[in-house]
Amino acid sequence: MRLSKRCEYGIKAAVRLARKHGQGYVQSRELADTEALPAKFLESILLTLRGAAILESKVGAGGGYRLSRPPDQISVSDVLAALEPGEPVAHSAIEAKHNTAGGVALHLVSERIDEAMGQAIGSLSLAELLSLVQERSPETDGSMYYI
Repeated sequence: MRLSKRCEYGIKAAVRLARKHGQGYVQSRELADTEALPAKFLESILLTLRGAAILESKVGAGGGYRLSRPPDQISVSDVLAALEPGEPVAHSAIEAKHNTAGGVALHLVSERIDEAMGQAIGSLSLAELLSLVQERSPETDGSMYYI
């Protein structure tokens, strides 16, 4: 399975906003800089997520974007569905002609991959994903620990 850049960037932004949940609004420029994302493309993604009621925004001083609900109430599949409407939540890169046994086999494998990916991310919330990220991320919360 291969996510589009739009979905990749949307997940990165959503996880960063989940990390900042409860701390106010985050400016799109800060999100772009922190996650090394193209600012204009990110702004388009953020507007889409706002339109899907995943994010809310505020204009002016202290403004920016934040999650519209707690991270445990927003699933990764919600984010992906908002960014790629009409597409299955997960789709494999297998495109085969179905007029041969091999083609039918590839199609069946593709369906199984889609089904498994849908199950894997369908119930995964941003809070759960953030928890997994924090276990593996080299980033810290800014705290310094000395021995």
